[in-house]
Amino acid sequence: MTWHKKVKTEKTKMATLRMWFRGIETLAAKRTLVCCLSLIAFLSLGSTRGVAASWVKLTNLAPSSIQLMVQLTDGTILVQSYNGQSWMKLTPDIHGSYINGTWTTLAPGLIPRIYFASQVLPNGNFWLTGGEYTGPGLLANWGASGEIYDTVANTWTATAPYPSQAGCPQINYVSGNLTSGSNVITGIYPQTAGLVVGWAVGGTGIPGGSTITSVDSPTQIHISASATSTRTGSEVAFNHNYTLTSCFGDDPSSLLPGSQILAGDLINANTFIYNVATDSWSATGSKLYGDPSDEEGWAKLADGSILDYSLFASIGTGGSYAQRYTPSTGTWTSLSPSDGGALGTIPQLSSVALGYELGPLLRLQDGRALAIGASQHTGLYNPSTNTWAAGADIMGTLNGIPSPFGGDDAPAAILPNGHVILAADAGPSGFTSSGNITSGSTIITNIPSTAILEVGWAVSGSGIQSGSTVSSVDSPSQIHISKAATATTTGVAISFGGLFSFPTQLFDFNPSTGTINPVSPAIPDTNLPTEPVYPTRMLILPTGQLLFSDSSAQLWAYTPDGTPSPALRPVINGVTYSGGGSFTLTGKQLTGQSAGAAYGDDDQMDSNYPIVKMTSLTGNVYYARTTNWSSVGVDGGTSPETVNFTLNPALTPGNYTVVVTGAGISSFPLMINITAAEVAGT
Repeated sequence: MTWHKKVKTEKTKMATLRMWFRGIETLAAKRTLVCCLSLIAFLSLGSTRGVAASWVKLTNLAPSSIQLMVQLTDGTILVQSYNGQSWMKLTPDIHGSYINGTWTTLAPGLIPRIYFASQVLPNGNFWLTGGEYTGPGLLANWGASGEIYDTVANTWTATAPYPSQAGCPQINYVSGNLTSGSNVITGIYPQTAGLVVGWAVGGTGIPGGSTITSVDSPTQIHISASATSTRTGSEVAFNHNYTLTSCFGDDPSSLLPGSQILAGDLINANTFIYNVATDSWSATGSKLYGDPSDEEGWAKLADGSILDYSLFASIGTGGSYAQRYTPSTGTWTSLSPSDGGALGTIPQLSSVALGYELGPLLRLQDGRALAIGASQHTGLYNPSTNTWAAGADIMGTLNGIPSPFGGDDAPAAILPNGHVILAADAGPSGFTSSGNITSGSTIITNIPSTAILEVGWAVSGSGIQSGSTVSSVDSPSQIHISKAATATTTGVAISFGGLFSFPTQLFDFNPSTGTINPVSPAIPDTNLPTEPVYPTRMLILPTGQLLFSDSSAQLWAYTPDGTPSPALRPVINGVTYSGGGSFTLTGKQLTGQSAGAAYGDDDQMDSNYPIVKMTSLTGNVYYARTTNWSSVGVDGGTSPETVNFTLNPALTPGNYTVVVTGAGISSFPLMINITAAEVAGT
């Protein structure tokens, strides 16, 4: 609703200025770039200034459930389905509205995968590698393969896999293809390396007592008996564990200068660099404290270094550990209060009980970094003083009672006004209490308090069956659970809730006051009360709006109030035509002030690169396709920057305002004329 009001206002303003445009057409034909400050100020009033914040459902449902959302450089949104292999694209309408955007189904990825590293590349394509769950059936096998999506050709190409390393997890199953009457299993994924002749083999369609008789290739084995059914991607189990030779899984990544990507390691303190041009991996500096990158997220600081909260070292010692990677030297250095690498302290942001999970790490517009914990705690790092400090705790409500919430795998995003919208669930509110159980009964009595218990929360303890959940809260001291107790005990210790406990709630961090409060207005999403936070995702749009997914096919758009600080806006100094349909835009701060949105190890959706929007006299919006941005950093300051762009194929010759956006913060508009020759690419 708010977006439509804005469009209408902009179209009205544009109509009153058409005569002004027509008066400059002869000058514009000479490639004059006209910039009128008073007109810019007038047009910029169409921002969210004076408009109340609001949530709106997107008009059109996605073709399927939503996992990852990524901003492409042509203004469209690349979206992955939760089936791990289907991909789709959201295209804004002719007025630039994502709320009224349309969906297109894209070519499927090479293999199913979810929870992996990803980056949009300076050539406009999309890179990914790894996956916590990969291959047919999305088995938990911490995949190491990668792909690049060509956004123009709509094709996927395999990349060099992540290097082999010691210590990868052991697994005892693969997926494969069976043919009735055949003793050959083909299409084995992720690998046959480590399988041994003589091992027992089982699974649907495999006769009992079957064993491996030969390991033929990286994808094929023979077994001692013929399959009894034909199945594709069937789960094949072995009576022995075998060790993966390579594993990347769901580790973090960060785009570096020169189209190189820094990637973490699931098991070890190693880090590697992927070179896009050579399709190759090379080792770079090892992290400090022996810390792997598993579960961690990274944030890019203004000096180009990569900030990391050292999760495992902090939990293991009860200390405050952090570090940074410097691309120019390829080394990691301490930012840890515990060893003198920084001042202050970092609160414990996770724990063993919270599964070593962690929320996102984000650079704020004021230069600080916000670390969001799986616990209710947050931490703030100030690079200018090299100091860490505790931030505000995240407090939600359970049945009207203030309770700790946390980002145990969760998204967050920085709005153009500098506030951070973050998602969190009731994981930290889990507790261990006591109660009386009776063998064969689903009733637990004499619980000291059931005040914050939610139906569906996990219940565990001696005499309680695995997988039990709260099925009803009957009174202040009694509940029903989903499975009957197997023992009769009085005052037994019982655990309720914990990691990944719903509901999910959204919060607003105000960097000026340092406070965290429920987002206002609250999102009217009826799925969140019964959903943990980890399936949700966020993305900052070029409009400055927040795109939110609860993992269903229904997306939400949040239109914030307020405006960016003028000092933080990208600046356009000029646009020149380079021939062949390509333009070069020069300016400052073109990549924005932050990554825009973040999640952590499972997904990266950085959007700190220039998006170019061109608006016609009639209010039609055309996004160009940007490539070759000169900086991959944040907060470029006064340093000159450039980006190339090609015109939207639907654009026709005429006068346009040009706006460049970096991570949701837009420049003031520049006015140019596009000629027929430029449209034709001559």
